This record gives sequence, C-alpha cells and structure tokens, in this order.
Amino acid sequence: MLIKRLRMPAVLVVATGLLGVAARTPLVTEHDLRADEAIETLRTPALTVIADVLNVAFGPVAGLTIVVLLAVTLVLMGRARTAVLVTLIVAIGWATSSVFKQIIARPRPPAADQLVHEIGHDSFPSGHVTLTLSLVVAAAFLAAGTRRFPLVVSVGAVLVAAQAFARMYLGVHYPTDVIGALLAGAAGTSAVIALRGSVDRRLGRGSRRLGRPADHRRSGSADDGT
Repeated sequence: MLIKRLRMPAVLVVATGLLGVAARTPLVTEHDLRADEAIETLRTPALTVIADVLNVAFGPVAGLTIVVLLAVTLVLMGRARTAVLVTLIVAIGWATSSVFKQIIARPRPPAADQLVHEIGHDSFPSGHVTLTLSLVVAAAFLAAGTRRFPLVVSVGAVLVAAQAFARMYLGVHYPTDVIGALLAGAAGTSAVIALRGSVDRRLGRGSRRLGRPADHRRSGSADDGT
C-alpha cells in the first residue's frame, strides 16, 4: 500500500521538523555553539583546504552540474527511465533542505567564527550535506545488486561524514543543522525510492505511447528496481 511505503519518509519528515523546532531554542543553540567552537580549535591549513573543496564541489552550481551530467550520461547510455529516477532521487532529496530552511528559519552561526561568509536565516538544515547525501543515495541506487555496491556505500558514507564535519569546521552550520540535513535528505530520497515502482510504470506507459523502447533490463542493476 502507498501509505505503508511512505511510512518511513513521513517519520523522517516529522523527526526533521521536531529537531528544527528544538534547534531554535536558546538551550540547544548554546550547546551547538560550544560544539562548533570546539571543532574550530582543530583548524589547520590542510583541513581548511579540504573543507573549502567540499564547500565548492557540493555547492548549488556544482550540484546542478553534477545532476545534469549524470542524467545526460544515463540517457546517452540508453537508460532514460533510470535517468529520470536518479534525477528525482537527488532533486527531491536536495529540495527537502530548502523546504525546511524556509519553515525553521534558523539564523546562521556568528559571522566572526566563519571561514566562508554565509549569513541569513537558512542554517537548518545544511543544504551541502543534504545534496551530498542525495548524490550518494543515487550512486548506491545505480550500484545496487552489483559488486560495486559495498564500495559505493563505504566511500559515500565517508564523503557524507566529511561534508558534515566540514560545514561545522567552516563555522557556517551547527551540529543540529547537519543532523537535520541527514534526516531531511533521507526523507526525500527514501520517498522517491519507495515510489520508484509507480514512477517506473508511468515512464514505461509514456514511452510506449511515444513509440519508444523501454530501458534495457539487466540482471542485478538498478533498472530492475532493486
């Protein structure tokens, strides 16, 4: 049933919202700020370079570029339906951060503590972390059922953790911001994956009406809906 498939995404959405409300309280913000200050003591030139690279590599412009290139590559490989599903995984997962940013409207950490200048009431959740997680989930979706899957998941987990640390290291997000990003990103991506059967069927019917062949099915690939 549709409701059953969306149960987990719904729970994650509620959890994100509750965490966001808590994050606006003075008590949580005080503890968050202390955690950020502790992380800032770890700053070194080498770590700053890595954090800066992650900041640029998973920013809005780079994120859109990665999604477009991935979609185009899959289409050229004859996997148009998979391209749509993967694009939806990243887009919906990433978009959840924008929705919660508007709802929670949490101020950024103090500008004096930032290594990159970001101001405004859009601290919760971290868009960079949400994008990184969404891309990793999309990569895992493509690798599902193959021997590359464990490697993709392992590397992806390290990348997401590094991005979460980098956002606090740069002083532009609080710990609850990155936790909220993980919850929000998981909510959006899991919703798309839960509904992938319905999306795939709609795409299949559309392809037949246009007289186009469906994606070739390969055993053990994401095209099999795994």
